Amino acid sequence: MTSISAPGHVTPMVPLAWALRGAGHEVVVGGQPNLMPAVRGAGLCGQPIGEAFEQLLHLRNILPDGATPIEAWGRVVDPLYASAARTWAHQAQRTVDEYLDFCRSWAPDLIISEPFEFCARLLGGVLDVPWVRHGIGLTGRAARFEQSAAEALIPVVERLGLKEGALEPVLTLDNCPPSFGQTDAAAHRPMRYVPYNGTGAVPDWALERTGARRVCISLGTQTLVLNGVPLLRRIIEAVSGIDGVDVVVALAATDRESLGTVPEGVRVVESLPLNVFLDRCAVVIHHGGAGSSLTATAFGLPQLVVPQFLDQFEYGDQLAAVGAGITLDSAEKQNGVEEIRKAVLELLDNPVHARSARGLRDEVRAMPSPGDTVAVLERLAATA
Repeated sequence: MTSISAPGHVTPMVPLAWALRGAGHEVVVGGQPNLMPAVRGAGLCGQPIGEAFEQLLHLRNILPDGATPIEAWGRVVDPLYASAARTWAHQAQRTVDEYLDFCRSWAPDLIISEPFEFCARLLGGVLDVPWVRHGIGLTGRAARFEQSAAEALIPVVERLGLKEGALEPVLTLDNCPPSFGQTDAAAHRPMRYVPYNGTGAVPDWALERTGARRVCISLGTQTLVLNGVPLLRRIIEAVSGIDGVDVVVALAATDRESLGTVPEGVRVVESLPLNVFLDRCAVVIHHGGAGSSLTATAFGLPQLVVPQFLDQFEYGDQLAAVGAGITLDSAEKQNGVEEIRKAVLELLDNPVHARSARGLRDEVRAMPSPGDTVAVLERLAATA
């Protein structure tokens, strides 16, 4: 398995890796050194490739001081997809030779990667090994992303002698519920999203039945790094002003100091995986990242999305379209405390959203599990 150096891109693949290991197969995850803590924390073997790579550096460099992406650029999807594709295509050019050295020694029968990691399609073409694309949500459907990647990969494709270009996947595993618009193409197979955001113990407070409705706020590390702390504070202010609501703010330990003091009664938890306590929540507020969106969807929870860039807008659109969420997709909406509070109250008080969210959860549960997918992958590997 291969992934870019972003934990949120490798964690969706962990349940499939566990299923493969449980079936007796060898699994190793290749990636930049800064990905290895997430890999080994999941109990998987990891192979460091190349040097540590900071994926947010480019975005931080082009953002105006103090502005979030949505404040700086508005609702931008395609141009940022193209930029991301070029960034990771150039990273693939820098690391593909080291990947090839490792793969020639380890001799994999199958290569699985998430959509942003482009070395896999090069490895598959050079080594004649089947390549499977593991979806991490909606990103695998961005035609602009694929087109920009193909153009940026031309130099390395020619250097490696791949006359037909970078390899196409023999299969794409789609972990979005059918209501999000799964394709019927033969090369696509649905696979249930199994929530995994890391490991941790269930805290005592999560087991208490207080009668209050619990709202979880989780904006992810990327959003906060990209000037998102003021947005988080506005959301906390909005939700903490609602009677009869418990507020839980989940963030990385490294982000706790930047948040500062919070209103009385707001619980801040550091580095606690969402999958440990989300089943005790009534509403989730997040940035529209794949992991947050699909985890909340798998738990059947109404969601308030405050997207910033890329597919985050699309997750918000999909959730709103099926009635399972509300998306505040403009800076004006996200900058208003009353606008945020109004949306949270709608999600809490209107039963339509809870019913729609449970419907999405049931769709997820009906999808084939990672364990069900192992036999399909075994047949593909046998053709190598």
